[in-house]
Amino acid sequence: MLRTSLTGPDFDKIFTEAEKDVAGFMTAAMADTTVDVKEAFRDQVRAAGLGERLANAVRGVSYPNRSGRVSLDPGGWVYAQPSKDGRGAAAIIESYATGANIVARAGKRFLAIPTEDVPQKRSGNALTPDEVEQRFGRRLQFISPNDKGFRTPSQRGRGVAYLVLKGLVIRKATGRWRNATERERGGKTRNPRPVQSVIMFTLVRAVKKPKKVDLSVPAQVADTRFEANLNARWR
Repeated sequence: MLRTSLTGPDFDKIFTEAEKDVAGFMTAAMADTTVDVKEAFRDQVRAAGLGERLANAVRGVSYPNRSGRVSLDPGGWVYAQPSKDGRGAAAIIESYATGANIVARAGKRFLAIPTEDVPQKRSGNALTPDEVEQRFGRRLQFISPNDKGFRTPSQRGRGVAYLVLKGLVIRKATGRWRNATERERGGKTRNPRPVQSVIMFTLVRAVKKPKKVDLSVPAQVADTRFEANLNARWR
């Protein structure tokens, strides 16, 4: 779980009068600071290109958080939501903060990295290998990078193998791939298009994620904003 803890100075022994007013200012300042840290955290996720949905998974809560409750020792907690299976927002963000090494899971030998030729879902994410097979109604073929007879218009990435769909032609209107018709495969159309073998996925043993989220930024906000917010709240 990723979190930034905020702690105000201990004024319990300093103030003997107007304690409630001071506690109110400090509690409000801590709530403001928690929001500032949360937004700084979210901005880091957005800047990393991880999307608005993942950014919104960063939450913040300040204490005391019940209406009318105040404290001379307020606190704040900013965190990314975890999940039981370890694949939630916290795990994703942490992997981009630490530059984690990602390996295949569930007994699989390789990670399938989609190429630019893989169709996208409405969400903007690439289809999985199973979804590609369902979309085109055919099985992906395992091709070795050392296969000298393999020809493709796809850009070749570094990997141990490729998952390929053969017999595709490109749509002129959209630039997307589709299955070639029998006449196209036989070269019997009026304006023949080249029938291609297209790399859909590059198989790799592991991927090291780039460090794209800098958690020191929200930590700096946590260190610096409380005093400014307290001054703004003090009346």
